[in-house]
Parts: sequence; structure tokens; C-alpha cells
Amino acid sequence: MRFTLLLLFISLSVTAQNQLGGVILDSASKRPLEFVDVYNRYDYTITNADGSFLFLSEGDSVILKKLGYKELRTTFEKLQNKKHIFLSEASIALDEVVVTNESSIFDKINKAIPSNYPFRPFEERFMLRAVLKKNDSILKIEDLSGKVKRQQLLATKEFPFPKKNFEIELLNMRKAGLEEEDVEFKLNDFNEIFRWFNMLFVSRKYVDTNIKAINENTVKIDFATKDSVFKADGDRIEGYWMINTTNHAILEGMISSNRTRIEYNKSGPYRYWTPFFAVNTIFSQHENGRYFIKNSRVDFKTEVVNSKTEKKDFYTCSYILTSQDNFNYLNTNSNVSEKRDIFKLKYPYNPDFWEKQNQLLFTEEMLEFLATVKDENNEYRAVSNLN
Repeated sequence: MRFTLLLLFISLSVTAQNQLGGVILDSASKRPLEFVDVYNRYDYTITNADGSFLFLSEGDSVILKKLGYKELRTTFEKLQNKKHIFLSEASIALDEVVVTNESSIFDKINKAIPSNYPFRPFEERFMLRAVLKKNDSILKIEDLSGKVKRQQLLATKEFPFPKKNFEIELLNMRKAGLEEEDVEFKLNDFNEIFRWFNMLFVSRKYVDTNIKAINENTVKIDFATKDSVFKADGDRIEGYWMINTTNHAILEGMISSNRTRIEYNKSGPYRYWTPFFAVNTIFSQHENGRYFIKNSRVDFKTEVVNSKTEKKDFYTCSYILTSQDNFNYLNTNSNVSEKRDIFKLKYPYNPDFWEKQNQLLFTEEMLEFLATVKDENNEYRAVSNLN
């Protein structure tokens, strides 16, 4: 069964001169690096949560790049027999870069938002992955690809999001999951998910910050909730921004919220609350000068309590987004509801498409889950469009 799944989901039935696969790790911590760009002038892919990638190209050159790390330029031949590839963090002496003071750089970032990001309608292709776990065991996996027309990318006080900011045309979908009988944890809808990828802004008056140089044109701003605020509301917010010092655009941002104060909501016989939520978004600049979301990841954890038995379960959910063909005219025609649980959407499985794509490789954990979905001894009912 495992061999069949490997052939079905990660074999690529294309002819290419060069093929390269491996795992990219941080050279110091040895942890896998997600969202590493693997590319040359002809082709492009990224690493998954395991740090794994599969790259096929007619060209011989290979470039490995991730913000905050030293870029590696090499060839297929040099990497062919390496299972693990290591990237080292970039570092620079602080006296080599003039680091703007905190107050000034915050003001410049906010002032530059209208010129750095699109506030007019634009289109792009996307791939979205959703993974739902219960008590650390996968319940649902879903991958979707299609086109999206956005009215604007970010929202500010002057330019709030319109009521309908997204139009989605779904082109491909694969999903497999197990549904519980007594309770179902729903996935979110496109409207909620796409808004979460933009949640990068924090109020300067609530955080302590530290600024350091990454390279000649990039600084990193680390921030965390002030202790006085954390003690008052029990919500710890922390994260970082990578900022381009030449135009004050956000190149990458991460923000996480850890809640220590339990505030339950109710749904029938269940109580629930969300103690953890995090967003990590990477931006890239188009040739038109505007920035778009290149890759993004949302993770959150929810505790659910059965009020009758007081049994606790923990659900964790992840959404991963990649985009391509940004700012091209794609003639997007909405064919799905942007406000419906994405796992409830119906679309036929196209094996030709999924066998050839290489930007959403399954992790080892996902492959093991897929091998058990059709097991007749499953506790829950299997739901899939892969038949």
C-alpha cells in the first residue's frame, strides 16, 4: 500500500533532463527548513515542512535561497548524491549597517504600505494545503489549486478590506479524511484563511522591540508583548519582521499569540478555546514594484471539552499557501463559495495534475496517514475524492 501511494502522489510523469531531491536543514540546529526556494532560470519549487523538495529542470544550475540564510549556488551534479543539504544563517557586523531607531522604522513601514503593496484588483494562481490533527494524529488532508482575484492585498485604517475581497476559481483538489461520529471539527473557509495570511501587524505601544541587521539591505525586528500588558490580559504576542531598508517593505513576518487565560466558548455540549495561533508570511517583489504573498503558513491549536464527560481533546490545524503567476491576467471566474468549509467543497480528482506538481510534496507523516485512510478497522468514516 505504501509503495502504491508513493507512486500515486509523488512520482512525476514528466521528462526532464535533471532531477534532484533531498532535505534542506539549518547547519547549526539541524532542523528542517520550510519554504526554501529551489530554482534556476527555468524552473522553481520549495521545500515542505520536512525540508524535503523535488526539483526537475532542463537547466543544470541550482540556487537555494531563504531569507536570513546564505544563498547557495551550485549544480545538479554537485548535489546529486547528497541526501541532506545545509544552509547557514547570514550574519553581518552591526557597524556595517546603519540601523534606524525603532520609532522611525515603524513610521516608515506604515507610510510605505500604499506604495509597496497592491491596493487595486489583481490575480494570481495559488496552491493551498490544509492539515487537521486530533491529539497529534492526522484527521484530514486537503490540497487545492486554482486562481484568485484579490481586490487588495493588505488592509489599513485608510484602506479597510471590502466586504468581498476574494474571488476563487478552483481548478484542482485532492482530499482525504476521517470524520468523527459525535463531533466534527470543521476546516475554515477561503475568506477566513486568506485573511489570516495577512495578519502581520502589531501595535507598537504594546510591544518591546529589538532591531538587528541581517545584511546590507535587511534588518530584523523582533517584538514581544510588554510584561505589563501580558499580566493584564494573559495574551503573549511575539514575532519578527524582516524589513527591506531601502523601501521599508516587509519581506517576511511572523506573529504568534499564546493565551494563558482560559476563556471558553460554547457549541452544543462542547466548550472550546484557542490557546495558540501563529502566522508566518513571506513576501516577494514583482517587477512592477509591488509585493505579493509568495508563501505563508497559519497554525493554531484548539482545546475542546465535552461538558458531559469533561474529556479534553486538542485539535491543531495548519494552512499553507504558495502563489504563482502573480499580477497576470487570468480571467478568474468564481466557481466555489468563499464562505464554505473548504473540506465540504466538491471537485473531481485529477491524477495527471497532482502527479506532475512538485510544490506540495507530502511529508512522511502524511504518507503514513493516507496509507490508513481506507483501513476497514478505522474508528471513523473515511471521506475522500481520490477514488
